[in-house]
Amino acid sequence: MVLEKYKPSTRDTWRWRLPTIADIDNIVNLARQHFQSEMQDIVTINDFKFAHELAHVILAQNYSALNVQLIVAEQNSKIVAYAWIDRCITMPYSDDEMAEARFVHIDQTLPTRARVTIAAQILQQWEQWAMICRIPIIVSSTIRSSQDTFLRLHEQAGYTVRGSIAFKRIGKEND
Repeated sequence: MVLEKYKPSTRDTWRWRLPTIADIDNIVNLARQHFQSEMQDIVTINDFKFAHELAHVILAQNYSALNVQLIVAEQNSKIVAYAWIDRCITMPYSDDEMAEARFVHIDQTLPTRARVTIAAQILQQWEQWAMICRIPIIVSSTIRSSQDTFLRLHEQAGYTVRGSIAFKRIGKEND
């Protein structure tokens, strides 16, 4: 993978793990604090609904890690990022299954280098998960007003970027 230099290492000040039900409030708070402003003029934000959806995803992941992936990055006992990707998405004109990225939220007070590294590690983890699940395509999109760096990371990782949507076919072994 082109983003090899971003692989998790001892230099990272965070660690990746699967979230628990106890993490839901911290995930919701991270989303509200750093990203709610991106959507609040478009949709009505409902923290309870988001918490409810997170609870379902965490429980589903506990019983079948091949259907959804929700991961958190923790630094000094604080969640500083999370990423959520689902499977079973298809286009109306294709039977090819896709994994659809739902969220990448990273604490915007972290240094730029840390945010870029975390985002790159998320892309790596999505690809590994898709390969294990034998999902041939990953699709990732962004609604952020500042999206250049995020989409550039996708391009570096081999995604095809069209507008604010990035697609990647994962190895021929999945076809």
